[in-house]
Amino acid sequence: MASALDNDETTARAAPKTHGDAVGWLAILAGTAIISWSGVLVRFLDVGPLAGAAWRLTLAIPALALWSSFSARRSGERPDFAGCALPLALAGLAFAIDVGSFHLSIFGTKVANATFIGNVAPVLTVIGGALLFHEHPPLRVWPALGLALLGAWVMAGMRSLLQTSAGDAFALSAAVSYAAYLLLIKRVRVKLDGATATLGSAVVSAVVLVFAAIAHGEKLVPTTPLGWTIVALLGFVSHAGGQGLTSVAMGRVPVGAIALVLLAQPPVSALIAWAVLGEPMSTLQMLGGAIILAAVALAKPK
Repeated sequence: MASALDNDETTARAAPKTHGDAVGWLAILAGTAIISWSGVLVRFLDVGPLAGAAWRLTLAIPALALWSSFSARRSGERPDFAGCALPLALAGLAFAIDVGSFHLSIFGTKVANATFIGNVAPVLTVIGGALLFHEHPPLRVWPALGLALLGAWVMAGMRSLLQTSAGDAFALSAAVSYAAYLLLIKRVRVKLDGATATLGSAVVSAVVLVFAAIAHGEKLVPTTPLGWTIVALLGFVSHAGGQGLTSVAMGRVPVGAIALVLLAQPPVSALIAWAVLGEPMSTLQMLGGAIILAAVALAKPK
């Protein structure tokens, strides 16, 4: 997988394709499928939510470092960290807020609600891509995004803002922060490959989250085999794998197209939560999920 993703990485960064390439599409599809498991895994943590987020980033660093080193050897290029220091630091801070808020939201609302509210992120990402990178998606994308937001609202119970819980508020914070993270990674990918961009931001995120967990007074170290397994899966699979593949896609597929694939994550997460946690899906949630999937189908490339 790594060799295929890193092949011709420099060319992909220098001349991104209008509709993306096969490797980019494979990366975002696989990355989204992997990340969809995160909400369920967080429920099994035996440390605090911020501590779990800190472990998630810290354990991802060695895997990302190996991937980045392999990519550098294949391309013969030295990563230009100095030229990307500021956007990498901001990306790391944005992702720390994102993953920390998401972990907190999981314990304050249903996994389904937390991921449904996260549908704000793709919409903001498309808007940011248009404003910052002059990537203007086909016109059909905009009504599709609006339809997806409608589906997210239906899945969340069609509640007004006055009925928003603390967990829902954390989920919204995560969505906004994740959109910022994706746009910053998009900028960094002009100079760095996907693994290296994810590695640089992960180091910053890990430091921020460690201090946040300590300040929050959380239990920091897992004490059961299951607890260690969960943080390992979050680190090696969810972040190194899922977010690493998403970063690869950010350099090879337009932001708008990536946002459309991300729209499928909430329904998938809800199905996983139903199968693994037994979280029931109401008629409204099933209807909202169907609306979101219809939005993805409406906006898919022709």
